[in-house]
Amino acid sequence: MIPQSCILIETKKFPILEGEDEEITNERMYGKALCQYLETELPQVGISVPSFCNEDWGWWLEVVHNNFKMALCIYSDTNAPGHPDRYVLMPSIRKSTKWSWTKLRNIDLSKDILNVIDILEHVLISDGDIPVVTRHDEFPF
Repeated sequence: MIPQSCILIETKKFPILEGEDEEITNERMYGKALCQYLETELPQVGISVPSFCNEDWGWWLEVVHNNFKMALCIYSDTNAPGHPDRYVLMPSIRKSTKWSWTKLRNIDLSKDILNVIDILEHVLISDGDIPVVTRHDEFPF
C-alpha cells in the first residue's frame, strides 16, 4: 500500500440510509450516505464522480482527476454499535507503479493517487461535521 494513502474519519454525519440494509452484501458494511456526500462535494474541487456502487467488501466510488481514473474503496467500522461512526477511505490502486505496454516501462502512479487523497482529505477536514480525519499507511480496522 502507498504510505499515507488511507484516510480514517470519525463522524455521525453519515447514518445508515433507509433501505441500505437490503442493498449491502456484507452485514454492517455501510457507506452509501458517504458516497452520496462525496458525489456532491468532490466535483466542487475538480474531482468527478462518475458512479458508485456497493461491492461485497464495502463501497466503490469511481473518481477522475486530470484524466487520472481510480476508485475510492469505502469501509465502515462493522464493530460500531448502532450507526457506524468510523469509515476508512483508501485508493483502489494499492501499488505505486504500473506496467505500461505503450511505454515499455513502469509508470509511477503515486503522485496522482496521493493528489486525489490530499484533495479528499482537504474536503473532509473542511467539513465541521467531521471532527476526526487522520491519514494512515495501512488499513486501520
